[in-house]
Amino acid sequence: MGIDGPSLLLEPHTAQTIAVTLHELATNAAKYGALSVPKGRVQIGWSHAAGRLLLRWTETGGPRTKPPTRLGFGTRVMEAMIRGQLRGAMRFDWRAEGLECEIAVPA
Repeated sequence: MGIDGPSLLLEPHTAQTIAVTLHELATNAAKYGALSVPKGRVQIGWSHAAGRLLLRWTETGGPRTKPPTRLGFGTRVMEAMIRGQLRGAMRFDWRAEGLECEIAVPA
């Protein structure tokens, strides 16, 4: 696992929402994605620009992925929290080599 980004001070509600979102991504990666196999890896990176936190979750080395036929409860909760509570954006890219998720929220 790789983690890279500058130190940031976030408002408590933003930090809590990001923590819940990362927990859900990690849970899904452990069940179905890169963390479900020994060679799988997750890279988490973030930056801060123009008053926005930009976060990228990238999975590699896991089972081949494809877009789901329906969004699960956890994915719907993540999207509702990021979009609704933080007025941010969330994008999922189910690449064959692993999920990539990009999150942008005011910070």
